[in-house]
Amino acid sequence: MRRRGFLGLAVGLGVAAVTEGCVTISPLATTGDFPVDAAASLPNSPTWTAMKARNGNKGQIIIGVKADQPGLGTFSSATNSYSGFDILIARLVAAGLGFSQDQIQFTTVASQNRETELENKTVDLVVASYSYSAERAKLVYFAGPYFTTPEAILVAKSNTQVTGIDSINSDTDVCEVSNSTTVAGVTLNKPVVRNTYSECVDAVKAGQAQVVYSDYALLLGYLNQDPTKLRVVNTNASIQYYGIGLPLGDNALRDAINTILTTAVANGTWRAIFNSTLGPEGVKAQLPVVGKWPAPATS
Repeated sequence: MRRRGFLGLAVGLGVAAVTEGCVTISPLATTGDFPVDAAASLPNSPTWTAMKARNGNKGQIIIGVKADQPGLGTFSSATNSYSGFDILIARLVAAGLGFSQDQIQFTTVASQNRETELENKTVDLVVASYSYSAERAKLVYFAGPYFTTPEAILVAKSNTQVTGIDSINSDTDVCEVSNSTTVAGVTLNKPVVRNTYSECVDAVKAGQAQVVYSDYALLLGYLNQDPTKLRVVNTNASIQYYGIGLPLGDNALRDAINTILTTAVANGTWRAIFNSTLGPEGVKAQLPVVGKWPAPATS
């Protein structure tokens, strides 16, 4: 894949002066109007070829995202637009693949449907707090990781009983969105099932559930929306690796996305995106190592 469009990316973003823990936030890191690689060409990628052929060969990339995750991916009906860390990463990748902002179509995907959406080719990519796992990697490919986060616990601020993972037992009312009956190694007798994490947070506020157990970066966004009613405990355990989901077997597309992400980490673009989205939420920046996934668990 040719990278002509990314040669001037660091200059265009104005983020060359990167220091440990601070970087100037480029305007492009908030607008997502990244330089488009007009020379991008992936003839060996069936996904990319299909994207370029859409709309009478005008080109369109369809990306599955979240619409209700503060800091990561949210949709505003007032502006009819998406925003957040995942959204800017998606725009960056799309630009690197040769697609301008008006060629991007975002569509909301449910956590439990991400693999199905890719398998059915209703989306080209998924950038939606999509944690890598060996089981998921049997169904779809992952590019990245582009972000890592520990897991955490969200409870009502008035709840003083839950202080960590050890506080969760089989009778704890844990809200889940994936129909899981196991959380942090504990088999749940009565999981509270909702369609989205925002619905789980509402369930905690309403007293219908005690706990939401998920990614720290995700839960911190909900906490910052309502700090008077919620509390988050960072477990500093079970690190999750966010990846970009793509159709299984498309090696060319995966390699191209990894190149885009590696460039963004190296030239400061990744940190500028982080500082404009998750940084203000209080999340600690941890530069991802693209291509490094967690090793499978061994017995």
